[in-house]
Amino acid sequence: MAKKFNLGINTGNIKKSIPVAKVESIFNINYDELEISGQEKEELIKYENDINFHREKSIEHIIKYSKAIYEANQIFAKKGIGTFGKWLEKIGIDRDSANVAIRKYTLYLEVEQKGIEEPQKVLTLPNRALKALTGQKKDFEETEIVEVITAKNPGAKLKEIEEKKEAVKLSDTEEKKAFLMREKIRKQHLIKKLQKEIEEIENEMQKIK
Repeated sequence: MAKKFNLGINTGNIKKSIPVAKVESIFNINYDELEISGQEKEELIKYENDINFHREKSIEHIIKYSKAIYEANQIFAKKGIGTFGKWLEKIGIDRDSANVAIRKYTLYLEVEQKGIEEPQKVLTLPNRALKALTGQKKDFEETEIVEVITAKNPGAKLKEIEEKKEAVKLSDTEEKKAFLMREKIRKQHLIKKLQKEIEEIENEMQKIK
């Protein structure tokens, strides 16, 4: 029978020496500041990962969804008027939702082609911001569009830019009013001068009679 040798290795110590993986917040959240620890902290970190994973997946789905509607619209653009609307109705998508998807994908392509970082941020823009940036009036410069897209709060950034633009318009309006008032006064003086000259001419004509 083979003799067993005891090499003095304590298996209990081996188990104890195996490091336990430390669970960390992927968003660098300091849970101590939030007075959360233990099991609750671990659960919240798990939710962080779940939310981050599914958010990334949802963005992928939005891209594919918007692209599909965009490309379908390209096909129907060559067909009769109203056919796209009928098709949307058949698949259960309202026209406004389709319009938003088309605007999103159109802007996404523009941003991507210009090499702007994280073009997928376009897909999470609030509908109001999206419609403002892609409207027919083209009231926004390219730099302003980038500012809105890359802002932490696109809605707030859009409002800030709109307010600045409105202030400039008001300033321009006031300047225009002041200019027109000066022109009015100048013309009035000119009219008075002409009236005086006309009176003088009439007086001269009276003398000739």
